[in-house]
Amino acid sequence: MKKIKLIAILIYLQFGFIQCQTKENIEVITYEVTPEFSKKINKPEIHFTVDIPKNLKFDKPVEGKKTYSYGMIQKIGKDSIVSEMYSFGYISMDGGMQLEKDGKTFMKQIRDMLKSGGYEIEEDNIAIEEFDGEKYLSLRAIGKMKEGLSDLFVGRYFFNVIAKPNPYSNTHIIMLMAAKDTQVKTYADFKDKLAISTVWKSFTYLK
Repeated sequence: MKKIKLIAILIYLQFGFIQCQTKENIEVITYEVTPEFSKKINKPEIHFTVDIPKNLKFDKPVEGKKTYSYGMIQKIGKDSIVSEMYSFGYISMDGGMQLEKDGKTFMKQIRDMLKSGGYEIEEDNIAIEEFDGEKYLSLRAIGKMKEGLSDLFVGRYFFNVIAKPNPYSNTHIIMLMAAKDTQVKTYADFKDKLAISTVWKSFTYLK
């Protein structure tokens, strides 16, 4: 039976090459994730580049240490609470399975992970949604984390989770974006109104 290989979204980004540069007056680090490095951290082979603002906290995977995804980026406020977050999960599809149709199971698992992680979900919707001029399978949700349940996440957060189709492989990156409601008012704000918007804008799949 064909089945979707579901991998949890927890956090860590693989990389090959590192360089610093300035784009639109934002100092960034460019990471290239290679198939070779993917093997070393026991992840499906994938190839992409992404620019990460240097002033954000970036957790990356370490060879030989178990990781659950390709990485996490955070903007942490003076109160030590995360105000923005961007993590790279993945989903591998077998055979003729379709991301937009069959990936909904994975999006439901993400929603359930948020609930089990302590978020009180006010609203959630799994559907094909337009974002930044394209349509993607998405999970859009708003959840509140009460004080005392987490050291890093406190308050009300918007979650904009997007399955980014990979034209070169059956492994697709699941982009989990989150921001406090003090940072965004609509899901469209994730496009260009946040520090993590640079990550979204710069992400590129390679052969």
